Amino acid sequence: MLKTLRSRLLVSYVVVIAIALMVVGAAMLAFVARPNVRYFFTLQRLDDLSRVSRNELVRLLQTGANNETIIQVLDETAVQNNVRILVLDARTLTVIYDSEVNDAWLGDVIRAEDIDRRFLPSTDANTVAARFRHDNGSTWVLYSRALLASAGVDRQMVVYAVPEPTIRAFFEELGFGRALAWAGLLAMVVAALLGGWIARSVVRPLQKLAGAAEAIAAGDYAQQLPLQGPEEVQRVAASFNTMSTEVTKTRNAQRDFVANVSHDLKTPITSIRGWSQALLDGTAVTTGDQQQAAGVIYTESERMERMVNGLLDLARIESGQLILQHAPVDLQALLQYLYQSFLPRAQEHQVMLTLAAPMPLTIWGDHDRLVQVMSNLLDNALAHTPPGGQVQLGLARHGEDVVDMWVQDSGQGIPPEELSRVFERFYQVEKSRMRGDGRDGSGLGLAIVQELVQLHHGRVLARSEVGKGSQFIVRLPLQGKP
Repeated sequence: MLKTLRSRLLVSYVVVIAIALMVVGAAMLAFVARPNVRYFFTLQRLDDLSRVSRNELVRLLQTGANNETIIQVLDETAVQNNVRILVLDARTLTVIYDSEVNDAWLGDVIRAEDIDRRFLPSTDANTVAARFRHDNGSTWVLYSRALLASAGVDRQMVVYAVPEPTIRAFFEELGFGRALAWAGLLAMVVAALLGGWIARSVVRPLQKLAGAAEAIAAGDYAQQLPLQGPEEVQRVAASFNTMSTEVTKTRNAQRDFVANVSHDLKTPITSIRGWSQALLDGTAVTTGDQQQAAGVIYTESERMERMVNGLLDLARIESGQLILQHAPVDLQALLQYLYQSFLPRAQEHQVMLTLAAPMPLTIWGDHDRLVQVMSNLLDNALAHTPPGGQVQLGLARHGEDVVDMWVQDSGQGIPPEELSRVFERFYQVEKSRMRGDGRDGSGLGLAIVQELVQLHHGRVLARSEVGKGSQFIVRLPLQGKP
C-alpha cells in the first residue's frame, strides 16, 4: 500500500497533523480535567440564577409571604432551571428543605470542600461555592449567596446544587468539541492537499531521474535532467548530470583508447612483420639491409615495450595495485641526480639544460616514482626542444605547505585548445610538438605523470604559449609522515 514515495510522504503529512491534533486534544483534556476550570460555566449559571432568585425571595419575605408560598417558589425555580435547591440551617449546615423529593437529603449535614474564590464569577464576599460528595457517591457543585440577610433572616441559607459537570458536558456547553472536530477535519483535508502537492513536486523530478537512469542502463548515455523541485532533489539531479557527462566521457575515452592502442600497436607490428618477412624470404640480401631490418625490428619492439609498460603502470595505478614506498625524499638531491643523468643527452641535442634548486626541501613520498615523474617531463622537454633551445629543471617553495618542481622548455609550445588534453592517454600534439629525437612517443607519459602525482596528493599544472615554450609544474604538499 505504501510502496511509493508519494504515498509515504502524503501519509506522513496526514499522520503529523493527526498527532498534532491529538496532542492539542490531550492538552485540552488535561486542562479541562482541573475542577476549577471545568466548573466555569456551571458557576456562571448558578451565579445568574442565585441573583434572580434572591430578588424574588427577598420580595416574598418582605411582603410577609408564608412558608408554603416560599416553598412553592423554590420548587418551581428548581424545576424550571433544572437545579436542586437546598435550605440549610446556617449554624449546623443541616438540610431543612430539599427540592428533590425522591432522594431528599433532609437531615443530612453538608460538609463540602470550598472552591477557590478566584474562580467565582461574583466578587460578593457573602457568596460561596463548594464541591460536595454525598454518602451515596454522587458529587455536586454547591453555590450560595447570602440572599436572606437583607430580609432579616440570618439563620438559614439557600443553596443551589447541580451534579458535578463532566468533561464532555463542559465541551458541549463550550461548543469546543464540535469546533475541534471540524478544525481537525479541515486540517486533515488541507494536509492531504498540501502534502499531495509537495509530494508531487518531490516525486516528479525523482521519476524523471529514475527514467533517465533506466535509459542509461539501456545504453542511452546522453541523458540530462532539468534542475527542478526542492534543493536536495536539484542537487541529486545536478550530480546525475555530472555522472552522465563523466560516463559519456569515459565511454568516449574507452573507444578512443581501443582505437589508439590498435593504431599504435598496428604500426610497429606491421614494421616488424615486414622486415622479418624480408629476412625470411631473402629479400634483405646485403649486410646493410639485414642490419637495417634488425634495427627497425629492435626499435619497434622497444617502442611496443614502452607502450606495454606504460599500460601496465596505468592499470596498476587505477586498480590500486601500485603501492607507494613512502620515505623522506630530498627533492634537491633528486633533481641534481636527474640533472646529471640528462645532461649528456641535452648536450648531444645541443640543448642548454639548467638546474634551479637553491634550497633543500624534503617531503614524504616514493623516491623512485617521483624520479619517474620528473624523468617523463624531462624526456618530453628535451624531445620537443630544438637545438639551441633551453630546458630548466627547478625547485621552489610555493606558500607555506606546498612545494613546486617544474620543467620548462623553449620549444614550440602547445595551442590553448589542446593544452587541456595533454594528460589524456595516447593524446599527442602532432603538429606543434614533433619529437626531435627520432623516437615516437606512446602518448602515455603525461597520463602516468598525472596519476603518480595524484597518488602523492598533489597535482600537475601545464602552462604553454605557442612559439615560446611550455612549463609543467608538479605541486606537492610539504607534509610529514602519513
